[in-house]
Amino acid sequence: MKLLLLVCAGGAVGSGLRYGADRALLALAPETARAFPWATLAVNLLGCLLVGLGFGWLDRSELKLAPDLKAALLTGLCGGLTTFSTFALQTLQQSPGKALANVGVSVAGGLLVCWLGLWLTTPAK
Repeated sequence: MKLLLLVCAGGAVGSGLRYGADRALLALAPETARAFPWATLAVNLLGCLLVGLGFGWLDRSELKLAPDLKAALLTGLCGGLTTFSTFALQTLQQSPGKALANVGVSVAGGLLVCWLGLWLTTPAK
């Protein structure tokens, strides 16, 4: 239960940072924010960098972080900031064929089911 609460707390911080980045860009440069999802792209790339650095450093460092703290930072904070970071790491941990399949199914499947959800909830005219 303690681990779950730590991951949830990290996720809350990450989600708050993601939301804050979007709101900050919208307040500072509304036209730019509306023209392209720059804030989402930025937090996705930042989350991927952080999960790569964190996983690599924590896995290779002589300093061993407690598993609870590792989960709170990598799964919670980076996952709350963006699930794209977890997707990137897990994809890179696969063989090339499985990695390609994961990318293709995740992107195409995600777009398809999102479209399906929108289509199912669009009132008939």
